[in-house]
Amino acid sequence: MPSVRRRRRRLRTSASLLTVALTAASLTPAAAAAEAPPPPGFHHLTFVHYDGTGDDLLTAGLGFDGLRGPLPAPADPDRPTAAELRRQAIWASAGMRAGSGGGLGRLYGANVDRGRPLPGDGRIAGTEYRAVAGRGADSVSFVVQVPDTFDRARPCVVAAPATGLGGVYSMVGTAGAWGLHRGCAVAYTDKGMGPAFDDLHSGTVMAYDGTTGPRTALGDRSAFGAGLTDAERARFDAARPYRVAYKMAHSRTDPQATWGRDVLRSVRLALAVLNRDRRSGAPHGGYTAATTTVLATGVSNGGGAAVAAGEDDRTGLIDAVVASEPQMNLAPRGGIRVRQGGRAVPAAGLPLIRYNSLASLLQPCAALTEPSAPGYATLDVPAARRRCAALVGDDPRLITRRAAERAGEGGLPRLAARALVRAGFQPQSGYLQLSHYDPQTPASYAMSYARASVDDALCGYGWARTDDSGTPVPYRRSELAAAFGTSPGRAPAPGMLIDENAPGGPVADSKSRDADGRHDYNLRGERCVYRLAHPQRGADGQGWAARLAAGLDATRRSGDLHGKPALIVHGRDDTRVPVNHSSRPYLGLNARSQHGNSTVSYVEVTHAHHSDAQTPGLDTRYVPLGYYYQQALDVMWQRLRARGGELPPSQVVRTVPRGGEPGHAPELTRANVPPITADPPAGDRVRVIRGTVRVP
Repeated sequence: MPSVRRRRRRLRTSASLLTVALTAASLTPAAAAAEAPPPPGFHHLTFVHYDGTGDDLLTAGLGFDGLRGPLPAPADPDRPTAAELRRQAIWASAGMRAGSGGGLGRLYGANVDRGRPLPGDGRIAGTEYRAVAGRGADSVSFVVQVPDTFDRARPCVVAAPATGLGGVYSMVGTAGAWGLHRGCAVAYTDKGMGPAFDDLHSGTVMAYDGTTGPRTALGDRSAFGAGLTDAERARFDAARPYRVAYKMAHSRTDPQATWGRDVLRSVRLALAVLNRDRRSGAPHGGYTAATTTVLATGVSNGGGAAVAAGEDDRTGLIDAVVASEPQMNLAPRGGIRVRQGGRAVPAAGLPLIRYNSLASLLQPCAALTEPSAPGYATLDVPAARRRCAALVGDDPRLITRRAAERAGEGGLPRLAARALVRAGFQPQSGYLQLSHYDPQTPASYAMSYARASVDDALCGYGWARTDDSGTPVPYRRSELAAAFGTSPGRAPAPGMLIDENAPGGPVADSKSRDADGRHDYNLRGERCVYRLAHPQRGADGQGWAARLAAGLDATRRSGDLHGKPALIVHGRDDTRVPVNHSSRPYLGLNARSQHGNSTVSYVEVTHAHHSDAQTPGLDTRYVPLGYYYQQALDVMWQRLRARGGELPPSQVVRTVPRGGEPGHAPELTRANVPPITADPPAGDRVRVIRGTVRVP
């Protein structure tokens, strides 16, 4: 760490050049955002000071009790204000309505600091800045929160890119709360994804502040447009009425390729707005990379973005990285191997589009092996058995004819489950496979990587609101208006994936049928995405496959953090982002890039997966990874404040599930979740030896 700090002091990043870009202005409590001159590269810069009584940075005026309550409703559901949408988004980010049995709100969460619930209602006074870089489909949204308790003597910035495909406020209740409690400024970005949409039937789009209106009226304030001319829109809506385009899938920009850049821009924006109001106690020369501690951190896609920022930062802007279950597409491993319990894992380092498109094909069949798993009651068993039969063929990733002949029809589900393990999923993740069956994830990622337009309908997929029969119907105005606070970054709720090529006409993907009229979970569409992700010479759609591959390659991570310390936590049973395709091989890539001296500490948590959901069946089997994410932030913070010292060795933390009856598990206690330790037993240490990541 001292060597990194010395290097940073010698550098003067472009952030320091932004200090004159914002004019000084008095910050007064305001009911509406005030305009301010933006720094270079940004526009639509506004700021609001929240007094911590009527409204605030952490709880949007709800207090902790309000975060535990129902979704706050706007006064007019058809026309919610920007403030009402912000309140809904912050409410959703805290997730505190889930209950405390799994430890949320009691052992960890927005209202817990250093393992202790905070007194009071959690409201934090301060100033919030919002800004945008780029325009329309190329736009990226940013928010910087500066608490009134900002520590000007020891300034710090926490950069917290959005999780998943979520909006710019999606990390307020996790990394945001953690940073605000420490008097840090917190810089958020939606990474160019977020919930922006274009309803091609009504012409409704989303503005940068989350409000909605006609595309023609919003003009340059629109956060996303489908890029169609008026004539193309009319033709499209006539052929496929009521469809909606959304930013992640249809921006034609491959936003994942610039995640690292976006996080770095959020830090530079934070330094710029701090320098606009240099009160007594500010560092001599202002807030720069040399004077300000910067921690990049995130969860899932946000974790991958934090890692990307660490790799893209070659000027010492970022001090450290903390990532939870990071979704990363890795560079070719080049000899990096992974072993668990002395055995080589069958697959490692695959990008999401490849393991996820394969999983979608296999999951309906493999689910037949787990009749007690969540969601099994909704499984169409005859359709699942037909899916099993359809998987038999020459593809070694699926079910080979020879294996099928040996196993018989009744053994096909077991072979599908084994195929998932061969693909790098943990054997014990079988219980979670059905609940993770989500064909729209690989479909939307394929469109994003290939830079496809909505009217390309890649692999016959679209998105729309549907009626009970699965037929596309118009959105209600209130549904579109609520998207900023309620959408996870896909089509506005209750929109869903559409099979445009269904024999009987376009229908909800979940109700798709084959040529014989039998429900088949849209095998055609899933096979198409799979073939684009795993192209074969001469296959149909080779042009799209090449475009997908090029977009995918632009997102790959090398493992080179340029000496920055990083702490990664991941649940061993993760079925959304399997450890074998993310954190484990990344540890090896980092060790190789650092010539054997890895700066990454990796913590793998048993009985933890991608979600902290504690629904019946999950409550008895799994512990929350969020508990360890918050602990990892504390561990890294202690190291940064001490200006040196070692991170804990890479290790497996062995947790104890709550047990009991599904839906009635006993409360999680600290006995269930032992801490990350500075001196783990030899049998729990994760090591990298001659290019091999060895996991107990």
